[in-house]
Amino acid sequence: MVPEAERWEHLSSERLMETSYFAVRTDKLRLPDGAVKDPYYVIERPDAVIIFPLTKGGEVVLVRQYRPPIRRIELGLPAGLVEEDEDPEKAGRRELLEETGYSGGKWEFLGSLASSPSLKDNWAHLYLARSVEREAPPQPDEYERVEVVHLPVGELLPKITAGKIPSSSGVAAILLALNQL
Repeated sequence: MVPEAERWEHLSSERLMETSYFAVRTDKLRLPDGAVKDPYYVIERPDAVIIFPLTKGGEVVLVRQYRPPIRRIELGLPAGLVEEDEDPEKAGRRELLEETGYSGGKWEFLGSLASSPSLKDNWAHLYLARSVEREAPPQPDEYERVEVVHLPVGELLPKITAGKIPSSSGVAAILLALNQL
């Protein structure tokens, strides 16, 4: 018997829009029962990296910033996009330094997750970075306004429960990192 995933047939794709941050395409698909889904919209995004940075003193380095799509301040883990042909861990180290000024430490890969597989085609690569140290002032992107926040590990789950850490990928990274600690 052929696995169901192999019985889905990709018939065509058309790029509808492209920006420097994302692209939108429509796919035409034949389902296993023969039905045709047209259009099926997909947002194409670069892969992302999310870092759980832990200091030697046992504090997690977080960032607080405004998120226009949800119109609120988000408390979350440092994260960013992986450049084309860039190693995800290298991207994570770059993003951590840019957003927080922290670097170094021992890095452990926690896994990769599809952040919204019904809509987007990208992956989030998750890392635990133990014993990070402040190396330099943060250097966020031109339009980023980032506040660096330090929290004891024990305060993370209550923040999640209270809705203060709203990113589903960030919550997954926190839970996976706490499982490793």
